[in-house]
Amino acid sequence: MSTLPLKALSRLWGRFNELQIPYYLRVPGFRLYSWIFGVNLSEVSEPDLHVYPNLASFFYRTLKPGVRPLDPNPNAILSPADGKIIQFGIIEHGEVEQVKGVTYSLDALLGSIRPKNPLPNTTPHPNINDEDIIRADEEFARVNGISYTLPNLFSGPFPNTPTEMPTDQSTSPTLSSEAAVRADLALSEASRPWWAPASSKDLSALYYIVIYLAPGDYHRFHSPVSWVVESRRHFAGELYSVSPYLQRTLPGLFTLNERVVLLGRWRYGFFSYTPVGATNVGSIKINFDRELRTNSLTTDTAADRAAEKAKARGELYAGFAEASYESASRVLGGYALKRGEEMGGFQLGSTIVLVFEAPKGKRPSFDEGSAAGPARVGGWRWNCAKGQKVKVGEALGWVDE
Repeated sequence: MSTLPLKALSRLWGRFNELQIPYYLRVPGFRLYSWIFGVNLSEVSEPDLHVYPNLASFFYRTLKPGVRPLDPNPNAILSPADGKIIQFGIIEHGEVEQVKGVTYSLDALLGSIRPKNPLPNTTPHPNINDEDIIRADEEFARVNGISYTLPNLFSGPFPNTPTEMPTDQSTSPTLSSEAAVRADLALSEASRPWWAPASSKDLSALYYIVIYLAPGDYHRFHSPVSWVVESRRHFAGELYSVSPYLQRTLPGLFTLNERVVLLGRWRYGFFSYTPVGATNVGSIKINFDRELRTNSLTTDTAADRAAEKAKARGELYAGFAEASYESASRVLGGYALKRGEEMGGFQLGSTIVLVFEAPKGKRPSFDEGSAAGPARVGGWRWNCAKGQKVKVGEALGWVDE
């Protein structure tokens, strides 16, 4: 497969999808496609198929309001797309199970280094009152349990008199003590992956779920929770097929393919959302990103340019281009998304990988007992099965509080 020009073919296919279809061929053509791939035309927002000028517009169709209701449980993680659940579970030792017996590294999927804060790459807020923006962002954070920092825009500098705020009464440590402690902390930080749960009491864990979108599925994807997207990483990888068959036969498939990794946080900690490209996927679109456009004949992102330079040197490019959404909100430090909100989409079927932190639950006693002993109380609960078909808005699981 690596000898096939899959990227070039996929880009040409994307271009072919954008060719205009003769008016009289649109209805029979789209009805035939829908019959072959199982598209439910009764859900499509525009019933007149003549309106869609090409395959790309039909792939990226919208749905009627109300056909994808959101699960009412506020602690639930919703399905981000229509598709089939390929795999899900808990992440142990930084390994994600692709299929039974085949794993890949979370570092390879998301990147092994901690996200930086590069120059912002998002559209700033519209020109409205700053105070209204900050109050709205603060309310979003409060309602959804997300931590935030409120800038000191109205009250001026913090008071520094003893009656209003305690003063610092510390003395300076010895230089040798400070150096030794800094070295120990540096070793500790280096040994812990940046994506690992921060809780020292091990009360939370990382979970993952993989959802495959078939060619007949609704191709737009949505936010599974209310969260803040702080940064984006674009990996300009390969474009292998992500069909269930190849997922069973090609180890590390998702770490080889082109993908867009969105990193941020929700009320329970770390949250990442990764749309993965595939053969004949015309493009991965992120609605709130100005620069990103993947797998296009006219693409010119930083990751693509770096990959081309590496190819010219005869090297394999495994890096990524990173962008920040910090300027979207001075309060939240990222772009706020409500549960169910449309985020972007694929221009053909592909895959979404969610990796998120959630509570493990509490022990029923001090002695956790054997594997067959009592389960933890509360914590994350799955509400899905391998191979299950899901739709946008259905609960994949929830945090039992």
